[in-house]
Amino acid sequence: MARSDLFAKILAVVLVVGAGACGDDSTGGGSGDGGTGDASGLGDGQVTGDGSQCTNSCTTPGVLQCDGTILKVCAQDAPGCLAWTVQQDCAEANQVCDDSGDTPACVTPASCHDGIQNQDESDKDCGGVCPPCPVASQCNGDEDCESGACTNGICQLCKAGTFSCFGNTVRQCANDEGSWTDVATCDPFTALTKCDAASGTCVPIPLVGNPPGPNDENVTGVYYKFASFTADDGLIRDSSHGYAYSGADVDCYQDLIFANRDGEHVDVYRITLLDSDGDGKLEPNQHPDNPDAQGPIEERTLTFVETYDIHSGFPSMNAMYVTADRFYFPQENPQGSDGNTGDLFEYVIATGQTNKVIDSDTMRIHQNSYDPVEHRWYASNEYARRIYSFAADANEWVGEFEYPDMIGSHLDGQEFVADP
Repeated sequence: MARSDLFAKILAVVLVVGAGACGDDSTGGGSGDGGTGDASGLGDGQVTGDGSQCTNSCTTPGVLQCDGTILKVCAQDAPGCLAWTVQQDCAEANQVCDDSGDTPACVTPASCHDGIQNQDESDKDCGGVCPPCPVASQCNGDEDCESGACTNGICQLCKAGTFSCFGNTVRQCANDEGSWTDVATCDPFTALTKCDAASGTCVPIPLVGNPPGPNDENVTGVYYKFASFTADDGLIRDSSHGYAYSGADVDCYQDLIFANRDGEHVDVYRITLLDSDGDGKLEPNQHPDNPDAQGPIEERTLTFVETYDIHSGFPSMNAMYVTADRFYFPQENPQGSDGNTGDLFEYVIATGQTNKVIDSDTMRIHQNSYDPVEHRWYASNEYARRIYSFAADANEWVGEFEYPDMIGSHLDGQEFVADP
């Protein structure tokens, strides 16, 4: 017999014997392989004929499984071993590993913006767990519709007989559930009324709070004066009003104060809080009369940053609302239709451009604030303690609430606090 033939037979015997030894594993996967060398029965820690040690073993080649976001496949690893190996990390494609079907796979998770009607959606990407659906969409109940009106499985414009408010107009839904009928028009400036959708009528603008009383009792809150700023550079002086600085109409953004100097210019200062009591801490609320933070007032300093010329051409600019890249302000326009209007403008810091945001022919605006959640403007007039909101769809101001005279002759400022 040739030497090479003898070596081949010896090697074959070694391979068969090795396979048989591994096939004695308790899983029994290799005992019926007919001596083919199938390693489907090898267990962790067992050794193949070439001395390799099986780890992370599996039994059926080609089988898939999910391990978190990882899709794994049973495949040959070391000679004579099958092991779970990574086929794909689903997360790299913003997918998830789904093993709920017949074959595990990386899939795009169902969402409310995948363009597919899935989950428990009543229509594509709306209803059920998704936001309510627009008119003419499929629905399973009123809660699936933006209008709250689902009839015969279709979202309607409204539910017959119900009321709604379109600015200051009271409307009632017609029997066809596809149109509104105007019922009444409320007057927020003279009659001081507002639309009430619950009753379908105009109701008085509600009064919030109690009057202070003859001895100033019932006044809401306690106020502390923390700082009085002065400057010698003339930039923040307002001689027309006699203020030491333009502090009547200001707003803040982070550590910056935007101050209306004269209706044409806005001066920006950086405010710095000092550790003036030397205790190693900055205490912005510390005040001798503040029970929650008693102590001397921490000093502040102002550093001039820049001036913006808003090029308004109008005689007076009032309070401001400042964001990261622009600020908003009402401007009294003597050329208005009623000779006494206050439109709302924005000044874009990057371009230096002034744009009109709201054309207000019905209300003289002195203060303004903004609800960033509902994207709604609020405004007030310093001579009437009444707050209005702007109904953009109806393009008109709506009375929200008023409050009694507290201490002081007029309203000076306004802030919006959103419910978390």
